[in-house]
Formats: sequence, structure tokens, C-alpha cells
Amino acid sequence: MQIRRPPGLEQRGCAATTPMSVDEFLARFPEVPRDLRDEPTLKEYTRAFGPLLRLAEKPTPCMRDGADAQHVFYLRLVNDLAIYGIGLAKRDRTLARLSALLEQYRQQPATFACTLVPRRTTGTPRAGCA
Repeated sequence: MQIRRPPGLEQRGCAATTPMSVDEFLARFPEVPRDLRDEPTLKEYTRAFGPLLRLAEKPTPCMRDGADAQHVFYLRLVNDLAIYGIGLAKRDRTLARLSALLEQYRQQPATFACTLVPRRTTGTPRAGCA
């Protein structure tokens, strides 16, 4: 039996390991306000979490509590910025949250992504719309 690789797999793998620029982050997530573009914290944030941000997807309303990893990455890494973007959070508090998440990442960079996603028990169905 032969397992065939989909076209472009190598390019996607390389892109996942390269740092993400702030401009790429802002283009990928238009809900993030542009006034943060020159913030040093955001530059460090995109550099540290680029591979996870490339996987992040905005969850649909029917995801509820059992979201998959890519949806959890969005909720933990992008959601605070989106809330600031619609005016429900203050800039300094949002940047403080980003800094706190960066500090958590610095303490355990190799396993940080695992700490974001809650453990799912065996046999639990995938979340999503029926």
C-alpha cells in the first residue's frame, strides 16, 4: 500500500515553522484592529505563536465547549484582540493579556500548545454542527 502526499504538503510544512509577520496576522484575522500594528508586544506575539495562529480558525456558534484544537487556538490567541477590536476591552488590558500569555509560553515553549487544548476523553464525539 502506498500513501500519497497531497500537492503542496512540503510548502505548508515549511510555512508552519517560519515566524508570522504582523502584517500576515492582520490580513489573516481582519477582526484584529490595525492600531496595534506597531506594538512590540504584538510583534513578539506573532513571532512566538505564528505556527499556532496559522492553524487557528474562528469557531462557529454551534461549537460550544467541545471545540477542536484549531478553534481553541483562535479562542485563546485571537479572541481577546477581537474583543478589543469591537470596543469591549481597553488597549492596555488587552496588551497585558498578550504579555501574560507570552510569559506562560516562555515558561514551557515545547508543550505550550498542549496546555491550550483541553483533554478529551476517549469516545467523545467531535464538536460541531449536526
